[in-house]
Amino acid sequence: MYGTSFIAPQETMTATDIKTYKLGAIAAGIQHMLDLAVASNDANLVVREIRANADLGYGTLLENEWAFTLVAGADTVFAAVAANPANRAVVFYGIDDYDANPVATLVTFRTAAVGGTTKMMVDLQSCRGFTYCAGILSEPVVYDPQETVVISIQADANHAVEQIKFLGYVIEPRGTVVS
Repeated sequence: MYGTSFIAPQETMTATDIKTYKLGAIAAGIQHMLDLAVASNDANLVVREIRANADLGYGTLLENEWAFTLVAGADTVFAAVAANPANRAVVFYGIDDYDANPVATLVTFRTAAVGGTTKMMVDLQSCRGFTYCAGILSEPVVYDPQETVVISIQADANHAVEQIKFLGYVIEPRGTVVS
């Protein structure tokens, strides 16, 4: 489903607001896994924070960080694993752009680098003017098991490396990674 999400800057939110958004993202992912019959009940599922390299194949195993070289007027495409494992959902709930002078303007969550389904587009320009651009998505982005995770980032200027962290969870059967 295509989302019409926006990013709510974390600096304008209370801890309770942030917790509510995070729990909502977890609930959406768990319900999705139950609907797909990956597990018979939520006690058979584990929710853990997403890791750039170990879960999505981005960056190096030693760094396990999110850092992108952005080019003005072009999409920087971060294509994750060719396909999410058959028993795992990925849920994104927020974006943090730690750069002092961010140039990222638009983030698009898709299922293919070309074509595919656009799940959500988020305009990062709305959080400029804050200490740094960190925000919670108004609705979670859920990737099905075996669905390809593709995220593209557009920028308004060249930037050597900009650290943009995608906040999210992996939801999978108990025992896959965590017992």
